[in-house]
Amino acid sequence: MPKAFSITYGLDLDTEVESFWAWLRGAHEVMTGAGQASKQVRDLVESQRQQIEEFAAGTPNPEWTRFALTLALASVGFHYASHQKLLKGLEEYGILKQAAGRPPVFDTIIEPPLEGPEPPR
Repeated sequence: MPKAFSITYGLDLDTEVESFWAWLRGAHEVMTGAGQASKQVRDLVESQRQQIEEFAAGTPNPEWTRFALTLALASVGFHYASHQKLLKGLEEYGILKQAAGRPPVFDTIIEPPLEGPEPPR
């Protein structure tokens, strides 16, 4: 990926690292009730709080487990945000244009494909 594209869309290493730390701080704030995180971070953590608590309750050290799962959620959120930035940039360059008449299918696990017969190759 060209460096100019990476910097323009916030996908350079420095910005990615800063983004990770922001997600981790925000997720920790939501889990501990110690501050205000962005709506996106709050929504992600709150949507998973019950699963976090259930998982933590079944471990020998629930506090450490909560921290580990908060770190994992921050990684998921940061990863998702990075993908959204990349997709936005690619879309602006016209790289993600949909083929006429066919919805995009990205799930490679579903068999048979949801969209119908395989296209000729």
